[in-house]
Amino acid sequence: MTQLSRRKLIVSGLAATAGVTGLGVAAYLADKYGLVPPDHGGLYGPGETLTYATQRLLTRHSLAREFSRSQISKPLPNEMPPLRDEFKRFEAAGFTDWRLSVEGLVDQPTSFSVAQIKSYPSRTHITEIACEEGWSRGGSIARALCGLLLDRP
Repeated sequence: MTQLSRRKLIVSGLAATAGVTGLGVAAYLADKYGLVPPDHGGLYGPGETLTYATQRLLTRHSLAREFSRSQISKPLPNEMPPLRDEFKRFEAAGFTDWRLSVEGLVDQPTSFSVAQIKSYPSRTHITEIACEEGWSRGGSIARALCGLLLDRP
């Protein structure tokens, strides 16, 4: 049996305390700067978190390669199912009656009109859109900044 001296016990305790404190600070900073992905749990969580944080730190928060406007592809002819009556009604009214509902695991369920969503800052992202059926094309996506919608008073 090994002798555990007071010095070894104190050094081990300080090292353990420093390690736990370091992990706590790292977790706080990762959460503060948005370096933890929404799907960070489960078997692949640590690897997913490391990849997500690395991409955000090295690429200015861009998770997908961006392209120039000249690289946008022409639209593909897709088969579309017939539009439902509800969609046709919203379309005829210019989507003035349509609302985006935010509910479920949120503190304050709410909804937004198209006009409210358009009043928030948006970002256009030109990237490759890949379909699970095998085709891909360059496309432009304009989106509202969801964090601003959800953080509003």
